Amino acid sequence: MPDEPGFFDLVGNVRAMRRLKPDPVPEALIWKVLNAGVQAPSGQNTQPWKFVLVRDTEHKCWFAERYAAAFESRFGLIADPEQRGPHKTTGQLGALYHQIDHLHEAPVILLVCGKRDWPFKVAPEDRVGLAPPNYGAVYPCVQNILLACRALGLGAALTTMHQVFEAELHEHFQIPDTYGVVVAIPIGYPSGKFGPVTRIPAEQQTYLDVWTSGEE
Repeated sequence: MPDEPGFFDLVGNVRAMRRLKPDPVPEALIWKVLNAGVQAPSGQNTQPWKFVLVRDTEHKCWFAERYAAAFESRFGLIADPEQRGPHKTTGQLGALYHQIDHLHEAPVILLVCGKRDWPFKVAPEDRVGLAPPNYGAVYPCVQNILLACRALGLGAALTTMHQVFEAELHEHFQIPDTYGVVVAIPIGYPSGKFGPVTRIPAEQQTYLDVWTSGEE
């Protein structure tokens, strides 16, 4: 296991790793990642998260098939490689195609679920149907998981394409309606290399006291 980087090196080096090796990840590392996740803060310490750790090949194939179909239906990416023809194999699109084609080979697909909780702005009389998951409370947990993966030399990339087939997802994995699936995160050892991310500096994204740019 590589030496764990310092915090400021770590946060500048957490990129989405969609090319993962099928090599198994020791269970102890997965628990270390998840226990880093649950250290995240939440309002009144409610800790409104639950996890489904998908390791079984049949379950991963089930998820991968629907994941590919979701990208095809929403973005026109051909799910079947044999029908795809020549396509870009490098860069972000190449990495995405690789994930679509090999998602079932990822050692782990982590479903991060959040307890449903109506936002304060929704009046009680308007609370019809299922509340959304408490995204604001769950995403700090998700970020901790991504940081922990990077610190341990594991690749990970969150996706929200499960939303296209979430009803089926709940039924297949027996997730109760009191929770919603916030993100899915394939986890494994990366086949590529980590590297610094490219971001706009905070100084260019910040207004002092009031928004003075005129941008919307």
